[in-house]
Amino acid sequence: MIRRAAILLGIPIGLVMLFAIPLGLWRGEYQWLCAAVAVVLVVPPGLVTLFLAERLTKTSIFGPLLALGVGTVVRVTVGFGGAAIVFLLSKPTFHAEPLTFFGWVLGTYLTTLITETALLAGMKPGMPTG
Repeated sequence: MIRRAAILLGIPIGLVMLFAIPLGLWRGEYQWLCAAVAVVLVVPPGLVTLFLAERLTKTSIFGPLLALGVGTVVRVTVGFGGAAIVFLLSKPTFHAEPLTFFGWVLGTYLTTLITETALLAGMKPGMPTG
């Protein structure tokens, strides 16, 4: 389980950093702020989904599928709902370039979703999750 969690944290954070560092140097620190907020809003719900999938896989053959569905709802709610709240409450911070802000959230969401889906696809009922 620890290895899967490390992968789920490492890939999205690594890819965000890979793009955020040069973009921040080129277009300014605003890119780093957007990237950091996107990671904080999107990646933790992915970990919750992974832990939920581990528990459900032990009890049901459809556990990973159920966890992916629930996780998607949670990630969309926390990720995009949280992004909307941050956007609305942080005037004028994210209002200068809203497409950039929401682009970071979307990119981080999709990266986390793809990584999580790949990890969950490899889980089998009764399989040790180490």
